[in-house]
Amino acid sequence: MFEYDQKNSICKECFQIFLDQIRCPSCRSPRIVSHKELFSLNIAHVDCDAFYASIEKSHNPELANKPVIVGSGKRGIVTTCCYIARINGIKSAMPLYVAKKLCPNAIIIAPRMKLYKEVSNLIYSKMIKLTPILETVALDEAYLNLSGTFQLHGKTSVELLLNLAKEVENELNLSISIGLSENRFLAKLASSINKPRSFTVIGKEDKLDFIRDLSVNCIPGVGPSLSKKLKSDSIEKFQHLMKLNQKTLKKRYGLYGERLWKLAKGEDNKIIAPNNIKKSISKEITFDVDLSERTQIKKALWMLSENVSEELKLKQMAGNRITLKLKNYNFKLSSLSHTSSQSLKLAEDLFIISNILLNKKLSLSPLRLIGLSVSKLSPEQAEGRIEKSLDTIHSKKQKTELAIDKIRSKFGKHVINKGRIY
Repeated sequence: MFEYDQKNSICKECFQIFLDQIRCPSCRSPRIVSHKELFSLNIAHVDCDAFYASIEKSHNPELANKPVIVGSGKRGIVTTCCYIARINGIKSAMPLYVAKKLCPNAIIIAPRMKLYKEVSNLIYSKMIKLTPILETVALDEAYLNLSGTFQLHGKTSVELLLNLAKEVENELNLSISIGLSENRFLAKLASSINKPRSFTVIGKEDKLDFIRDLSVNCIPGVGPSLSKKLKSDSIEKFQHLMKLNQKTLKKRYGLYGERLWKLAKGEDNKIIAPNNIKKSISKEITFDVDLSERTQIKKALWMLSENVSEELKLKQMAGNRITLKLKNYNFKLSSLSHTSSQSLKLAEDLFIISNILLNKKLSLSPLRLIGLSVSKLSPEQAEGRIEKSLDTIHSKKQKTELAIDKIRSKFGKHVINKGRIY
């Protein structure tokens, strides 16, 4: 069907296929994708551009040409920001007070997670129509394995992906960046280049030339600490890794050294696994003022337990692993986990376990942040069943909790409140 030994091109606007040219011969658009292996690659990574900020702009045209930051709270951080804000040096996870200094005229908007999830679901519903092998990573990115989809859709992977990008842009007024390659590592690497609204291809034949001059910070899992360690070993770019053998990297960096060795050669055997079941559910609170009073901290923990429990029940899920996350006044981060033999979803049970974990870490106070997550999720038992309590003393409270849930579902969340004696 296609000449794979020649450099093929496709127009991003009209999807016309042709041999390499500067402009599309049909619509004259300069927005084209060209690569020798364009029609033989099937692993893709799709990343929505500045997702939360872009959604806010799409819902308010007056924000179009203004720097927008999504974040909230006196002690909060930048959740995300638009590309105009990024020009001023603003980055995700940056404290809001720092962002305000860098860009005083930035418009700061509190996150609207419900809206972002709704838009995310719309985009993913389009992806799942392309292939059942879809792995979502967050609300704004996913991996797709499009192998064999030509028989299903009569179109190549690149055609399906370009059509997806155009639909998202036309229907939702949002842009996505796409990476296409032979494995998930290279696909994600490709999608991060030339953002926003990009489509980058890394082929089998040119992958080593493509990545050799890139920073090792592009590798997933290479954070500030590992980056510093690599730099101390004169490893700053892929080409530096390429010169080392597997034994040397494993000795210096353990099992992750083996993965570094493979990624340095553009190899990644990790498959794209459909994740119909969410991996974890978490909530956290950043306090406006550091908390040291035990009762106040436990009240916050109870609130988190209720919020996590509410989402678990809504999604009809339960989990076995509970993790407590704490950040103290000097930004020291600590976490502690417990794995239960039974599946948990009730706020009372979540609080019992997380409170035990909290008692082990109260010495960290005063606290500026507290978080709670439940992982190792699975579909919950039949609805209405009263599960065995972690402590028989709390069985009545658990029955009361389920009864309150029924009242709330019928008359509204704020019609009745739960209470505890600490």
